[in-house]
Amino acid sequence: MLLFGVTGGIGSGKSAVCDLLSSKHVAILAADTIAKQLTVELPEIRQELAERFGDDIYDSDGKLNKERLRELVFSDRRARAEVNQIIHPHVLEYIRVESARLSAAGHDLVGVEAALIFEAEMDKILDKVVVVNAPVEKRIARIAARDHFSRQQILRRIDAQMPVSEKVMRADFVVENNEGLEALASAVARLHAWLLAESEVQHK
Repeated sequence: MLLFGVTGGIGSGKSAVCDLLSSKHVAILAADTIAKQLTVELPEIRQELAERFGDDIYDSDGKLNKERLRELVFSDRRARAEVNQIIHPHVLEYIRVESARLSAAGHDLVGVEAALIFEAEMDKILDKVVVVNAPVEKRIARIAARDHFSRQQILRRIDAQMPVSEKVMRADFVVENNEGLEALASAVARLHAWLLAESEVQHK
C-alpha cells in the first residue's frame, strides 16, 4: 500500500482533489474530521484541553466549544502549538491503525487529507506528499464564498499556516488548482496515474 498525504494552504482545493480521487476508488482519510471526532470522544484529549484552556472549552452537553477553540488557534501562536501537541499524536495513531486496516482490506492507495502535514510532521509516516497550489486571491475568494469570513479573518488564517511556497518545495507532486473543475479533473487524473506508478515501484 502507498500511503500519501494531500495538503496545501486553506482554500487551495484539497477537498476537491480528494473528492476526485475518491471517485477513482482511492481511500481517503480526512485528518480534520478525525481530529474533530477524537476531540469529542477521547478522554485524554478532553482532559488535556480542559486543563490547559479551562472547562468551558466544552459546553454543558459535553460538546466542544468550536468557536472558542478556533479563536485560540488563530489568534495565539503559543495556544495553537499547544492544541496541536495535544491532538496531533492521537490523529497520527488513528491514521496508522486505519491505514493498516485499509491495506489489509486490499487498498493499494490510501490518502490522508490534512492541512498541517508538514507542521505536524505527519510526512514522516507518509510515503509521498501531494501539495495543492492556488493563487492567494483565488483562495481568499473561495474561503469567503464558502465560510463567509471577512478578508481580515481569512488572511489571519492564511498567516497561521506554513507558507505554501515552502510546502510546494517539499512536495513530491504538485497539483495546480488555478483554473476550473475540468482542468482540476485532468490534473487529478495525472496525479492518480502517478500514484499508481509509485505504488507499483514500491511493491517491487
